[in-house]
Amino acid sequence: MFGRKLKILSLAVLLICSTSKLFALEEYVSEIYKQIDTCFANKDEAKLNSLLSKNTTDRYYYLMENYTQKKIRRLIVNNDYDFAMAATLIVIENNLDNEEAVEMYSVISDAYEIQRKHEAELEYQRQLELARIEKEKEKQRGNVEKEYVSASKSSGGAVYVAGKETKLTSTNWQLKLGMADVAYLFSKSESGDISSFHYGVSGEFNYKYTMENKNVIGADAFIGAQFLALADEDKIVPLLMDGELALKYAFGRLSKNFFIRAGFNAIITGKSKTAPLTAGVMENFYSPFVGIKLDGLSLGSVKLNFGADWLAGHLFDKNIKAAAGVAMNIGIPFAELEKVKLNFNIGVKDKFFLTQGGLENRASVILAIGVENVVR
Repeated sequence: MFGRKLKILSLAVLLICSTSKLFALEEYVSEIYKQIDTCFANKDEAKLNSLLSKNTTDRYYYLMENYTQKKIRRLIVNNDYDFAMAATLIVIENNLDNEEAVEMYSVISDAYEIQRKHEAELEYQRQLELARIEKEKEKQRGNVEKEYVSASKSSGGAVYVAGKETKLTSTNWQLKLGMADVAYLFSKSESGDISSFHYGVSGEFNYKYTMENKNVIGADAFIGAQFLALADEDKIVPLLMDGELALKYAFGRLSKNFFIRAGFNAIITGKSKTAPLTAGVMENFYSPFVGIKLDGLSLGSVKLNFGADWLAGHLFDKNIKAAAGVAMNIGIPFAELEKVKLNFNIGVKDKFFLTQGGLENRASVILAIGVENVVR
């Protein structure tokens, strides 16, 4: 009976001692685990290496090693390859016989390379997208600079204050005074050929208004008279006059310089009792017309105008088969004031008629001084 009690007592003491050692072991290893957690949380390579290296001779080092590898696997799952590779190298350096760690490093290295290439491709695509966006911004900025007037800021940069198409001044007018309007008349008919030069003066007024929708509406008016002629006594035409009035319209989104015109033209050939109309020269001609005009084309500071018209009046005159007119003007600025600017104009006008018995051409060169409002 006593022997049985002694045996039970011995087993109890042994169990207590074993449990005490187990608790001591769990407490010791748990402390190491906590330190490993801290190393991974802070990604502290030096502290992790120090922690493992000083415990490589510990009988429970394999537990510390296994826990470290478990933490590494979690990093792999989260695609955190940088510290995973560093931690794996630390494990291998402290235990070169750890084949699992060596294989893990190889897997991490391959996965890291794939991720690096993927990230490089994503970065390349991102740069392409940024370049596309920047190009689009530059395009939009170019459109803004074309469409708007900018004002510089004291801090640098610019602020856009008004549209260029609508302009701060929506109207543009120009007056030209032709100090010399030299015409050349050539007529070929059954009565013979006639050619003569004529000197006179002219006046022209042009007006344009830019609407809110960017379309431009305007009007042109011209009158010229040549009263001095140089020709044979029996072939003198005492007076040549030319006048026109036209409305014009431009679709601003297409071109603010390309106009469609429609109006009325009058060509008057003078005669008197002492100087009757020379035979073969066309008499007065009145005609509606339609045409096109390129108005205000810029060649640097020089402005160019060009137009062509079809004179429909020949449909009502049996003696004229066809009639047309062209005009061109070059404006060269030479002075600008606050509200107006002055320019020198060289213009050419030509009216051509195909008649039943031949043809007639009236061409003139005009030298004029122009004044127009300053468009801001």
